[in-house]
Amino acid sequence: MGLIQKNRGQFSGFISVSFAAALGAAAFTVFSGTASISRAASLSARSVPASVPGELIVKVRNSSGDKAQTQVTTTLQEALGGSQVQTIRSLKTDASLQKVKLADASKVGAAIEALKKNPSVAYAEPNYLMHSFDQSVELQNLTSEMDAAERHANGLPNDPQMAKLWGMVNTGQADDAGQVGNAGSDISVAPLWRQGITGSRNVVVAVIDTGIQWDHPDLVDNIYTNPGEAGELSNNGIDDDKNGFIDDVHGWNFNAHTRDSNDDYKHGTHCAGTIGAKGNNGIGISGVNWNVSMMPIKFLDGSGGGTLEGAIESINYATMMKVNVMSNSWGGGGFSQAMQDAVANAERAGILFVAAAGNDSSDNDTTPTYPASIPLPNVLAVAALDNRDGIANFSNYGTNTVHVAAPGVKIYSTSKEGAYETLSGTSMATPHVAGISALLLSANPTLGYAELKSRLIRTSQPVPSLKRKVQGHGRVSASNAFNNIVPPSNEPDEKLWVDQAVSIESPHPYENNMNKIYGVSVPGAKYLRVVFDEVNTESGYDVVSVESPTGAPIDSFTGRVSNKTSEYYQGDSVVIRLKSDVSNSGYGFRVSKVQVIK
Repeated sequence: MGLIQKNRGQFSGFISVSFAAALGAAAFTVFSGTASISRAASLSARSVPASVPGELIVKVRNSSGDKAQTQVTTTLQEALGGSQVQTIRSLKTDASLQKVKLADASKVGAAIEALKKNPSVAYAEPNYLMHSFDQSVELQNLTSEMDAAERHANGLPNDPQMAKLWGMVNTGQADDAGQVGNAGSDISVAPLWRQGITGSRNVVVAVIDTGIQWDHPDLVDNIYTNPGEAGELSNNGIDDDKNGFIDDVHGWNFNAHTRDSNDDYKHGTHCAGTIGAKGNNGIGISGVNWNVSMMPIKFLDGSGGGTLEGAIESINYATMMKVNVMSNSWGGGGFSQAMQDAVANAERAGILFVAAAGNDSSDNDTTPTYPASIPLPNVLAVAALDNRDGIANFSNYGTNTVHVAAPGVKIYSTSKEGAYETLSGTSMATPHVAGISALLLSANPTLGYAELKSRLIRTSQPVPSLKRKVQGHGRVSASNAFNNIVPPSNEPDEKLWVDQAVSIESPHPYENNMNKIYGVSVPGAKYLRVVFDEVNTESGYDVVSVESPTGAPIDSFTGRVSNKTSEYYQGDSVVIRLKSDVSNSGYGFRVSKVQVIK
């Protein structure tokens, strides 16, 4: 998928304002100032769901194969003309599903309507386009390594680049773009490693993606091998295990329809490194699991693009192969009944389906992203966090439909050709959660998908800025999930909040290349939150955020909202920041009150 890239600029200038409280005796101070920013940000643009021109996926009731194809072809010939069906074939993993290619791509809508009128057709839908959920990253090429003594003292593996994995162990180190992290803002996996819980080759994770580099030095030991096609059977041209796929030793390639599931992009290999780069092998990095079996199932091509057809085939194949967890760092298209049916089959097989929430900076509760928004109990949708517990500016969210958040900004992991690379995206957050799921299963193989999902949500470490962003209200914690510890929320009593009048607003319209801060201080306040009368910015690019005095994220808004209350901060001062890009400025924001608890 092509990404829209906008370069952030700089703003200079200073304004100061002070005023007295309108209510009570408390004094307020408001200031505005500047900060510089120079980095590239890429955000995917959401639009009308794209599909393969002229192609349909059709489900026929109570028939399959040639019989189903005849029913579909007859219906379309009668409705559209005798020469409209260019090709039709059954999906390899579900012969009741037919992929139809029309001669005239403009006839897709008419074809769907005609098929809907046929009672033998369950549904017909476009062959939607899919894409990986990764973002480009501009780096400072920082070097960061722990010496062996430091790794040993912390109970960490001996992999030399562990210090770059802030998502695993955040000691407050800077990420690969130079942002200093908050110590402890990680997935809390190290306590389990110290207990000897490091994974098992008996747990199989399907990495449904662009493939995985089979012979990557840090992955080769954890690549799944099909026992029914291994050894002398691996390349004999025979379907030895009778599963319908010849020599599928290491998964399958549903893009090229071959046994070669190697990665020709990098995305799947990067996700695999987070799940299961070999731990304690003295090279590179470690995954959440030092030991695991990762099954490469490739349907995305060398640019990270694929189709609904390939996604369905991949999910069905993983279900047939009885994997334990599916990791899905991709999405696209509109709602697909065919895809939901495939995920439902996985649910019946007891498989957890971990899916990236998407990179559109939008609310999945109101604008769904698929497959993460499929309303099935085995789906676990994942948002992305940075190393300071801030939700990524690109990440989708949703109080009801996005379940947890995990590290997804500037994540260092394996890449193709034996290399390592830093990427960002909900794609990078998802394998952290899939990896934790596999790690928990290695210690307790009887855990069902429902209990796994419930634990990951309930035991998330509370993060105030995520209260209205994800169902779990926090960051996933491997340690909490393993021990089934639900952290206290420590939420202040809603009845104690008191309004205090203020007057803070941006220029209307605000300027391009702006990075301006407005501070609010209420001496003596134990808790403070901001009530925005209005926010109106370019959605996904220009952001109004509430931060702690040290810059830690509290809440953020982009696009248009009104009468919106931010998450609270435990303290008497906060900063409001308006950050814009190079184009398309809007109204900005206006605040006429804050709320405090003393």
